[in-house]
Amino acid sequence: MSPAAPAGANRPDVVPGGVLEGMLARVASEEGWRAWSGQVAHAGHCLRPVRVRGGAAAVDSGTGEVLAEYSTAGNPDAALMLACGDRRTAVCPACAEVYRRDTWQMIAAGLRGRVPSLDGGADAVPASVSGHPVVLATFTAPGFGAVHRTCSDGPCRARGGLPVCPHGARQTCEARHGEGDRLVGAPLCWDCYDYDGHALWHGAVPELWRRTVIYLYRALARLASAATGTAVTVRAIRDLLRVSYVKVAEYQKRAAVHLHAVIRLDGVHAGDPARVVAPPAWADAALLAAAIGEAAGRVAVPLPEVGGQRVARWGGQLDISPVADPGRAAAYLAKYASKTAGDVLGGLPPRRFTRRDAERVSRRVDNPHVMLLVVACWRLSRLPQCAGMRLDDYPHTLGFRGHFATRSRWYSVTRGTLRTVRRSWRTRGQTAGTGDPWARARGGDGGAVLVRDWRYLGTGWARPGDADLAATLARDHAAVRAWADIATVSSAGGGDGDG
Repeated sequence: MSPAAPAGANRPDVVPGGVLEGMLARVASEEGWRAWSGQVAHAGHCLRPVRVRGGAAAVDSGTGEVLAEYSTAGNPDAALMLACGDRRTAVCPACAEVYRRDTWQMIAAGLRGRVPSLDGGADAVPASVSGHPVVLATFTAPGFGAVHRTCSDGPCRARGGLPVCPHGARQTCEARHGEGDRLVGAPLCWDCYDYDGHALWHGAVPELWRRTVIYLYRALARLASAATGTAVTVRAIRDLLRVSYVKVAEYQKRAAVHLHAVIRLDGVHAGDPARVVAPPAWADAALLAAAIGEAAGRVAVPLPEVGGQRVARWGGQLDISPVADPGRAAAYLAKYASKTAGDVLGGLPPRRFTRRDAERVSRRVDNPHVMLLVVACWRLSRLPQCAGMRLDDYPHTLGFRGHFATRSRWYSVTRGTLRTVRRSWRTRGQTAGTGDPWARARGGDGGAVLVRDWRYLGTGWARPGDADLAATLARDHAAVRAWADIATVSSAGGGDGDG
């Protein structure tokens, strides 16, 4: 039997060799190490950078003259490393941290405004939004069966009602489960638990939220009629009020998604819909909270008939509270933006997988409750009435098809704006002055255009050992960043920071 080929031997974009040889090759030259470590920093210490080859040129649109030129020919491995940009900590911690911080900035901007000069003005949120009615609402899933729960002041499930279920399983639990107890979230009876209803509800959450916003406007119209003493229609309320929000999804220990949403009431400017203005005086936080409660209680989404007629609703535990500290509220939501189901439930892969991977995934997921939900997604996807829900495409999220962090159009600045601000800050000094050809080409004015010619090489590292060296650089960078954050908070006298 011939020996196995070394890792990357059959990939033309990967330099063959051992890990130690690769590490020694990187640090052999001081100049080469400085160039390579600089590229790692430029890619944001990404765990799995995208490598491209080629170049770009700033060309005078009138004469065709090349004003400036860049090529990867002189770079290490003749390539340029770019951050993968993945939001999930389980996939790339460095890019997920950037995503989390951007989420904090986006949420905080919608709560206290953002200085227009930092955003170029177009997407800026005025500071007056800090006086708008705003609440933090948590929408939970309904019950699909009795589960073990954390408890500090009494037993998990006290005696009461039937002692056993129709399947003979006990319906009481005298234990006091802590946060790390593996039983927390597991059903008391596996046969009684409605796994089909759980998976179908996950598939309906995006539509349930969309209808919740519609019902919220209807509730606002009814409450506005009572507050003003005049009949206000839904069409009229949309000309008076605008619901702006940002929401994130979080998995509970019982493997059910619930949504945290910062919901703000704005007025509507008659001449400029994009302009964020204050709502009428009668539209306060109490009216907004009452409207949310009414909408959440009434909204429903029909589900495919599996074992009988079903509808998706929110659970009875609806929490609505005022936002007293914008920084803390932003940090609370932002920490969930980079998480996956596997971060909470343990072992569930962050990426999509198929039925062929069932054995491998089951060995990795040490939670039968989660695996039964995965199997339910696959089983339901074969039914004709469930085909439109595409449950087999989302086993890694247990059927949930929504985004983990979304915002309404006029809530705050966009992620694109934040990326532009960050890029401008990084290139400040390098592209100072209006005469810089790169700045002229990037801005699309000054008679210069940007001509690019890039070729994708691969995702990941080019040499064995690069991942270990990059991980060391990333740890050093994270330590410096952590100390900088501590120093910033200390100098601000315990400010809210970015979480």
